[in-house]
Amino acid sequence: MSNHPTNEKLDLERMLFFSDAVFAIAITLLALELKVPAREAAAGEAQLREALVGMLPVLIGFVLSFVLIGQTWIEHHRIGRFLAGTDRALLWWDLFLLFFVALTPFTTALISEYFASPTAMVVYAAAFGGLSLCKVGLWRHALSKGLAKGEHNELREIGRRVWAAPILSALVVLAAALGMPYAYFGFLFIPLTAWLLSRGR
Repeated sequence: MSNHPTNEKLDLERMLFFSDAVFAIAITLLALELKVPAREAAAGEAQLREALVGMLPVLIGFVLSFVLIGQTWIEHHRIGRFLAGTDRALLWWDLFLLFFVALTPFTTALISEYFASPTAMVVYAAAFGGLSLCKVGLWRHALSKGLAKGEHNELREIGRRVWAAPILSALVVLAAALGMPYAYFGFLFIPLTAWLLSRGR
């Protein structure tokens, strides 16, 4: 009797456990950029308030990346529920996705330090777009190789929803490249875009 089904299930569980660990580490590293103002720079209440206001770019970067990584983890978790097995190519797709997850603390620090820089926002949005495209590639590969099992409508819905993040990332890259301020607000429309795509037929 072949042990391949058991091995595939074990490989899938290991992949998902490893992925969860990388997501958890990346989302924790984001908080390292949040540093309490030094007493020397905030000797009084007015100085402390001024220092906290000066931290707004760092706080916005943290919240933005926390939400994006968290949302990606939820989608990754949902995809994992429909996976019945894995293969070498799927492992590579997942590893490419995790590369961009691990890169997020760096890109977050970049936009926190250069908050008004279009270049910094292009790099940030392009990195998140790369992460999102890897998620699309992972799901499409799973479907093409019969590694995803479930109701046809549910599988099709996921296949549509996963395009929301790449589409919005491309729009943010374009907006930032054109010098539009606050281009990062475009990411707020990912849930709405995913919902609209999931309504398609």
